[in-house]
Amino acid sequence: MIQIMSEQSLPEPFNAIDANGKHTRELTAGQSLFIRGDPTTGLFYLQSGAIDLNRQTVSGHNIILHRVRAGETFAEAALFSDFYHCTAVATEDSVVVECLRGAIDMCLSGDSDFARQLARHFAFQVQSSRRHVELLSIRSAEDRILLAMEDGLLGEDVSAFAELIGLAQETVYRTLKRLTDNRRIEKTARGRYNLLS
Repeated sequence: MIQIMSEQSLPEPFNAIDANGKHTRELTAGQSLFIRGDPTTGLFYLQSGAIDLNRQTVSGHNIILHRVRAGETFAEAALFSDFYHCTAVATEDSVVVECLRGAIDMCLSGDSDFARQLARHFAFQVQSSRRHVELLSIRSAEDRILLAMEDGLLGEDVSAFAELIGLAQETVYRTLKRLTDNRRIEKTARGRYNLLS
């Protein structure tokens, strides 16, 4: 289902895009938004839900490149590429806003404030990506899990969390148990944990 967006529905600078240049799309869990190799049409803003950007290795192993959360944009490379470089799959019912490339190009060419705000937005996302690389470089499972929890990456799905932080599920479950036993974290419900000071 596609709907026209109201301008107030998006944060800056995306709220400056003409109403005809953005569309809402609703996805059910497991539904693909786009598949690697599909022609690009624009970038996306996730209003609600969760989207995984993934790629398959030559051996068929699925790698999550990024787990998109509500309030984030994704597929920004679509502004400069003819094809999507990964696959976007909703991991829960989600609502995304597609910002069409042509509409963004018009804003970039005619509005220097829009261009500065967009550059600031992308710079923040680069910092977030670097933080994720830093996380993946941590060798200790305990330290990696604790930092990921500080960053709010652990939701209810521990297996998805394990994929996101690059550890085997069994390692994550064992480490969560050890951290709980050592009173570094507390288990509040199935798959739910809080950090303890």
